[in-house]
Formats: sequence, C-alpha cells, structure tokens
Amino acid sequence: MKRITLLLILLSAGISASAKKWTITNVGFTFSPTPITIEAGDTVVFSIASIHEVVEVSEATWNANGNDPLEGGFSTNPGGGTVLPSFLQAGTHFYVCVPHASSGMKGKIIVQGSTATEDIHFPAEVSVYPNPSDGRFQVIMDNIKSSKKYDLDIYNTEGKRVYLKSRSEIELVNIVDLSGAEKGIYILNLSDGRKTYSKKIIIQ
Repeated sequence: MKRITLLLILLSAGISASAKKWTITNVGFTFSPTPITIEAGDTVVFSIASIHEVVEVSEATWNANGNDPLEGGFSTNPGGGTVLPSFLQAGTHFYVCVPHASSGMKGKIIVQGSTATEDIHFPAEVSVYPNPSDGRFQVIMDNIKSSKKYDLDIYNTEGKRVYLKSRSEIELVNIVDLSGAEKGIYILNLSDGRKTYSKKIIIQ
C-alpha cells in the first residue's frame, strides 16, 4: 500500500513538473499571443489592462463578435486572472474581451491532450480513417443528421487553420487531402455552434 501511495505521489509530481504556465497580455485592443497552443494540464494567465475583461464564448458567438458567455466556460475579472487546467480541456477555446468584443478583441487557446482523452469526448457518430495518414484521410459521418450538424476545420500546432468545411458542405464521407502539408500533429475540430470537439490527427 505504501508503495502504491508513493508511486501516485511521484506520478503526480511528474505531471505537475511538466505542466506550463502561459501568459496572455494585451497590446491596445489586441490579445497577444493568439492563438496559442498548449498542452492539457497547462495554466493560462491573462495579464491585461483593467479596462479589459475576458470570457469564454462559443465559436458562433466568437465569429459574430459577441460576448455571451459559454456555459461552463472560463472568465476573468477586469485586469485579468488565472485560468486553471480544469477549464482548459482538449480542444479549441474561444474567448473575447467583454466590453470590446464588438470591436473584434478576441483570441483562441488550442489545448492538445492525449489521444485517449480526446477520443472519449469526440462524437461517436464521427470517425477519422486512416489516422495516422499521409495527409489523405476520410472523415465519416454515421448518418445524414450528423452530416449536417458540424462545421469541420483543422489547425496546425501554431494555431493556423489549414482546412475548413462548413456544415452545409459536409457529406456522409468527407475526403480530406492535406498531402501537401508538413508532417506532424494537427487538431481536427468539429463544432456544432455551441461546443467544439477535437481529435488529434497525425500526418507522417
């Protein structure tokens, strides 16, 4: 029993040691850096001017430059604050400055997690095959309903979007060709307008 307890303590210490703290500031009415790509377990600190206040929003609200809070999302006080790992699950988190969202003051945090964790939350009616791939793969929807439910986009680890397909264009079988992209890890996002689901894909 003591050995098990000691092992758990050591594992916990290892996780804590590998976690990072990221700082986002503001330059006038722009967040910097954005987007940022972090790992699950990392912490984000907003160190911003007192006239700014951050709230997490849905992708649809973000695109519309709105400031309606995402249910269960993170927020800060005026002047910033710390966003704990419990609010930063794997996927893309969209945030805005509450008083300046209409002016386009917004940013994104892309959280990379283990494939196992992502797969738990990824919609069961959607499959990606093959993964890893040479950049050519399929995103398969199980039924017509799910095929018109999601927007699909793919980002590299620098937060740059490399692929986009809106729900009006989604089919039961969606052939994605990123064979010209650099080898590495990418994040495939499915958004239903309220929540974003993410899956790690590998191009090799």
